[in-house]
Amino acid sequence: MEFKIYEESRLKDLGELVKEVVSEWPQDPWYPSMDQLKQAYESNENFTPETRHFLYDGDKLVAFLASALETEVEGVQWGTIHMPFIRKGYDKVEEKLYKKTIGLLKEKGAQSIYTHSRLEHGYIPKLLEKWGFEKKDAGGKRAILSASKMVDSKYEEPNYIKELDLKDDKHLEKFKKFYLKARKEVKEEQFDETMKIFRERDLTISCVIAKKDEVLSYGLLYKTDQPKRSFLSSIPVFNEDHSYILKEILDYMVNKAHNKGYEEIYHSLVDEEREELYKKMGIEFTPSFRYELKLD
Repeated sequence: MEFKIYEESRLKDLGELVKEVVSEWPQDPWYPSMDQLKQAYESNENFTPETRHFLYDGDKLVAFLASALETEVEGVQWGTIHMPFIRKGYDKVEEKLYKKTIGLLKEKGAQSIYTHSRLEHGYIPKLLEKWGFEKKDAGGKRAILSASKMVDSKYEEPNYIKELDLKDDKHLEKFKKFYLKARKEVKEEQFDETMKIFRERDLTISCVIAKKDEVLSYGLLYKTDQPKRSFLSSIPVFNEDHSYILKEILDYMVNKAHNKGYEEIYHSLVDEEREELYKKMGIEFTPSFRYELKLD
């Protein structure tokens, strides 16, 4: 077996490896397409090919692990690893992959290493603990909704739901006001760049709910590089008296997604105070755990 560093030609092998590994997981993780990886790697002047570890058995890619040296925080030089993808039947390479990746980070000056994983990521949580990583805080809660299971064949759209086209400048200006109201962490000068990102993601739905011209909520549904998968933005509730609007807009989005042929809807929990409302709708969010390994 032989380790090889990043070359564009190896991305095809990586794509096949990732697809095979995650096919046995209860839920597919979000993972960038190979075109997205290529662009990210080759547009980053600080990219280090030697920290992308491709392990081959002859011509077959049997394992891959990406790592990086991060910034120093409070006197600690951190390194990171991503998901260790290991082909079924090649468990024996676990130690080899660990020594290669962790050893290189240590050579580069890393004192501690962190990563993130979810319980539904197959063998990875147990592997991280086997490697000596300690599970820390939970965060980044998300749910993967099945549009076909949640859709209601008898659903009728409320007449107070309106749609905006964010590629229309006039509609965008309207949306700007209540988007900034909901996302207080986004400064007004950052709005144009944020919307540029949404436009590049080929936004399919911008939904505004209004009664008597009062905006109660909105949702954004946009597709990914995978044709059957979509992402649903956070759903703000501006007035506690209108908490019911969370279900209204979610139902609308699920039906819209289903009609457009999406099977999965990724939805992150941004407003944690709404988690109980989601539970009443039968939606459970799962957290991402941070794992840390302190090097000798």
